[in-house]
Amino acid sequence: MMIFKNLRNPVISGVIWLLYTILSATSVAAQPSIDKLNQLLKDDFFQRATIGINVYDLTDQKTLYVHNAKRLCRPASNMKLLTSATALTVLTADYVFETGLYHTGTLDAIGRLTGDIWLVGGFDPELKSSDLDALLLTMQQSGIKTVEGNFFLDVSMGDSLFWGKAWSWDDDMEEYQPYLSPIPLNKGVAKLKVIPATPSRPPIIKTEPETSFIQIVNRATTVLKNADPPAKSLRFNRETVGDRNRIVVSGVIQASEKPYETKISLKNPTGYVMTLFFEKMSVQFPGSNIRVAGIRPVPENAQKLGIVTHSLAEVIRQVNKESDNLNAEMLLYALGNWKGARPSSTEEGISVIQQFIAQTGLDPKTYKIVDGSGLSVQNYLTPELLVEALKYMYQSQNLELFRNSLPIAGEDGTLANRMKNTSAHRNVTAKTGSLTGVSTLSGYATARNGHLLAFSIMVQNFVERSSFVVTNYIDKICEALTD
Repeated sequence: MMIFKNLRNPVISGVIWLLYTILSATSVAAQPSIDKLNQLLKDDFFQRATIGINVYDLTDQKTLYVHNAKRLCRPASNMKLLTSATALTVLTADYVFETGLYHTGTLDAIGRLTGDIWLVGGFDPELKSSDLDALLLTMQQSGIKTVEGNFFLDVSMGDSLFWGKAWSWDDDMEEYQPYLSPIPLNKGVAKLKVIPATPSRPPIIKTEPETSFIQIVNRATTVLKNADPPAKSLRFNRETVGDRNRIVVSGVIQASEKPYETKISLKNPTGYVMTLFFEKMSVQFPGSNIRVAGIRPVPENAQKLGIVTHSLAEVIRQVNKESDNLNAEMLLYALGNWKGARPSSTEEGISVIQQFIAQTGLDPKTYKIVDGSGLSVQNYLTPELLVEALKYMYQSQNLELFRNSLPIAGEDGTLANRMKNTSAHRNVTAKTGSLTGVSTLSGYATARNGHLLAFSIMVQNFVERSSFVVTNYIDKICEALTD
């Protein structure tokens, strides 16, 4: 080597040569196996399917691997990376989602409120029945014993659209595609508990929480394990009766089956929270004369009785760890509200994400975004964009919160059962994505030398029925990155 040409001391030359050899070998070993990646892409599967890959070494600040990195792809739930990164950047980690309880009128000496009650939505996707109980407790603690007046719901922070653009009608009842509302109680779904009965009798089916908003029509039957013909599973169908939901259960269940739970999205989530809160309020304040009066913005002179809150960290953790679509869409509405839109809308939230894209140095006009969760097949991003977003968050003061929200390979979230007993186990923290013909994974990986990598893998246009076939290829790429 020319570097040693003028070194006359053989001992010094030998030491330097040894150090150079060790450092060179370490540098080569530290890089992901490019040959292994190239070999994987030679598989016949990728003659039919399309794949885009971008890998960037955050420690060395250099690109390690690109393949179709600028090709537009449907991101599926990798869209949530952009939504959550934008929310952390714009709303900041201190942001909280609020649901408030207000009243007008006067409270007399015996605890009778002559006035109206307002429940005000604030896009909180983690709002639960127990939060309504907490609000009613603050109402009691304020000295109110009975109410003479109306009960209103304020959903003025958001528009009236209940679904995202190009969401699938086939998934109408699925819990992962809930109807949207500025006050999405219990994720906008009905939880049903199913308990087999004795043979020939209908199984026991209960809603949790119990409410008149959901009517169960039980046409199912419990059968013996060895029934002939063989037992088929239960079928659930949701119908709308007025502004309420009817769930018709049919089919059979074996007597030997264990009790289980299932969830079904509810139409009219606004009516759901209004009905449930009114029912709870009627129980907690007996002797009252409260009338459900519908939807109306809370007046400026109303007095606050109490609020319940959930932090942005809680919401984003659920978005990324569990791929919660409702949480992602509520983040989008919150972004629009931050911008000053009232009512907020999907379009207003998307405009804030486009501003975030511009901050990464890319042109937002190059991409198409129509929702916050990735449920729509009309979203189009690139591996390059997702890696730029990951690079941006790497420099953010919110990196730890963002990275901790991502599933850990082989440990939790949507990666709990992937990459176990491989070099990628615990070394990959990334967001999964899946739609028909789409499988994606983007996040961070720790290489063998300790370098942190940002990567995005987007596979499109395949017809394999088993998602394992495609995720297996993606997981092998992650192994190559961490080997």
